[in-house]
Amino acid sequence: MKLRGSITILALYIFIHHMEAVKVYGPTQELINSICTETGDYELCKEIIHKHLETKTTNLLELTHLIFRIATEHASDTYIFIGNILREHPDPEETTGLNTCLTVYTDETSTFLKVRNEFCREEYERMIIDILSTRKILKRCRTDFQIPLNKKKHLIERSRVMKILITMSAVSGYMVKNGNGYLLSSVVTGPCFFNDVDKVSSILISSF
Repeated sequence: MKLRGSITILALYIFIHHMEAVKVYGPTQELINSICTETGDYELCKEIIHKHLETKTTNLLELTHLIFRIATEHASDTYIFIGNILREHPDPEETTGLNTCLTVYTDETSTFLKVRNEFCREEYERMIIDILSTRKILKRCRTDFQIPLNKKKHLIERSRVMKILITMSAVSGYMVKNGNGYLLSSVVTGPCFFNDVDKVSSILISSF
């Protein structure tokens, strides 16, 4: 139990330690609950969403939009984290595994950028296929290579958080695909913009 608590604290430190949580109630919290109960870590899922919400009320499309953005940013941040380890510890034994993980998080970021575009175009069938593909991509990043223990713990936890974000994305994505009308109320019908796409893409291009 103590170990589990330590892992959760590490995840929150890695992911959301710098943010203020938004308290939500009623239908919005029920929507969050319906997603987070399917993730395997309800508390972390709930905290991630609460820390990134900007308003106290949201609907399914807006929440799905948010989850995809969080997943993209986490993958991109982990890519940078691994790149920093490679620069600090360029030993041949370590490089192979770390380069594999670097490629994995490049692919995770690129795929979630694609998922977000498909979401905007309402190509939900294709969107779900691509979300599910990220599970297989993530499995390629093994963490049984030799790097400093503190870095290894952070990488393991980042991978665990990524797995939870993939599940969150799949659950909310399926809800959108299946047309849960009562969850889609108050939808804004304007264009779907992602103002961080250029930033994320430039990180992947320029880091190495």
